[in-house]
Amino acid sequence: MHNKKLTGFFILSLLGALVATMCDGIHVYTKTLSYPKPFLFGQAWWVFPLFVLTFLFMGTAYMFVSNLLPADVRQKSSSRGTLRELIETITTFALVYMFSGFGNLEPVPLSIIFYATFAIRWLFSYDRLWMLILSVAMAIGGMVAEGALSAAGMVAYRYVDIFHVPFWLGAVYMHGAFALREGMRYFVYAKHTS
Repeated sequence: MHNKKLTGFFILSLLGALVATMCDGIHVYTKTLSYPKPFLFGQAWWVFPLFVLTFLFMGTAYMFVSNLLPADVRQKSSSRGTLRELIETITTFALVYMFSGFGNLEPVPLSIIFYATFAIRWLFSYDRLWMLILSVAMAIGGMVAEGALSAAGMVAYRYVDIFHVPFWLGAVYMHGAFALREGMRYFVYAKHTS
């Protein structure tokens, strides 16, 4: 892998982990979730490192799967991105993540709002088939991974609907797919030169 591309992966992973860890802190503050052995600010010591590994995995999977698809399915999604698009999608993801904490006492309306807003964003997006594949994979993968952590007793959600996690969690990951795509475009694809 090209050095600039590898650097882009690490920057994206650190930025994603930082944003997700701060938003997870809001989940702790709002009692959306809790850790049985908190380390700092109610979070477990492994939260930030796990987010770094998660974003490294998601970025690698993004490239691997997108390379298997025909170019017309993910044409713009594997091209250079802009800072404006990156900031817009990270901000939207962070807001959805934060609102999930403050709205966790009303899980049904929260799920409806999050999935509906994802659908609207998706309809107005580009490379819609690729975005659908990416977002559904992230929703299922994220819910299964967090459900496994919950089943192992490492984290506990206040309200659970499916496999030890709330249903709205899948939509948070789906909104995160937009941020992952723009992060890949800005940090990874923009850094790679042939």
